Amino acid sequence: LFDVLNAVRRTVVWGRLRSEGARPPADHHSFADHERIVEAIAERDLGGAAAAMRLHLQQVERRLIPVREAAE
Repeated sequence: LFDVLNAVRRTVVWGRLRSEGARPPADHHSFADHERIVEAIAERDLGGAAAAMRLHLQQVERRLIPVREAAE
């Protein structure tokens, strides 16, 4: 499941960002977010996984929307 989701994320999200010139540094904040999501899934903590994903998506929205708007 992780591999499928990660492939989709890479193709859709990172592909778009790369084409727009935005590249995350090696210590990008979302890597820690993804780690928390995967750990919760591995522990079968559905509530924790959902909460971690929700927080991650909120952070992505706050960080990427201004970057995209500035590029336009």
